[in-house]
Amino acid sequence: MDEIKLLLGVDCYNELLNDHKILQGLTGASSDTVQKCMYIASEKLLQNKFCTAKQIEPCHRISIGCTNLDGLLNGGIPVNGINELYGCSGVGKTQLSLQLALQIQLPVHLGGKGQEVVYICTEDVFPSKRLIQLACAFRSKYNVDICFEDRIYIEHIPNFVRLQKCLNLLPQFLLGKKVGLIIIDSIAGLFRSDTENPNYVARSQEFTVLGKVLIELQEKCKFGILTINQVVDNLSSGLTEPSLGLSWANNVTSRFGLSRNNTDPIRRFDVIFSPDLAPSFSNLLITPEGILDA
Repeated sequence: MDEIKLLLGVDCYNELLNDHKILQGLTGASSDTVQKCMYIASEKLLQNKFCTAKQIEPCHRISIGCTNLDGLLNGGIPVNGINELYGCSGVGKTQLSLQLALQIQLPVHLGGKGQEVVYICTEDVFPSKRLIQLACAFRSKYNVDICFEDRIYIEHIPNFVRLQKCLNLLPQFLLGKKVGLIIIDSIAGLFRSDTENPNYVARSQEFTVLGKVLIELQEKCKFGILTINQVVDNLSSGLTEPSLGLSWANNVTSRFGLSRNNTDPIRRFDVIFSPDLAPSFSNLLITPEGILDA
């Protein structure tokens, strides 16, 4: 590339992928020479940009710590785009989030990544008592001396504006830390409206901004993203659906559902959509020691 700069000059070099006639006019070089330079430059600029489908490396994943669930997810929750877990109130979404927040802290040889977690609450107070209970169970189960509670950074955010400010400060906060997962519990809590006629256009724009910011942070800081979502009843179809509609769903890379039948202790975990996972499901149990295969 340095030879091309010397031949054509910096200004021409910046025009290398434009019309070769422009380069001819700027350099006085022959058409063959300009086309050869453009070919060399394009080969250099596009080096390692394209690959075959077989060459695409699988994305990293965060283990849940359940054999069946991890098998269903090819190793765990993908560190690729925005993950969403939705379900009705009390079904166990926060329980699964807490288990992920502990599992990722385990050393690699125990199925973890030795990383920390940022946990953003938007509705209820962070369930610290349940976290302490699970942390004690994890220390006993894996025979480790990890202070799990000190490696989860918690923030309470009441609205979208505050979340924006929090995310803007996040890169600086993460300096010197090994954060591998961001959990937002829940995404629906940020966008609930007390007015009878909410501005859906403005809300849709906020979804787009939030999705863009999260993906940019993920690319920069290399952490997984898990958003928790509530459900609503669709009066037209009679079905229960994730909150926030299609405008939010367009920002979600992988969507998972958690459900149960009435008082049945067994929960069902569904893969709704994901780039590299087929729609499927697995059953699980929530116990005092954490989430187990059913």
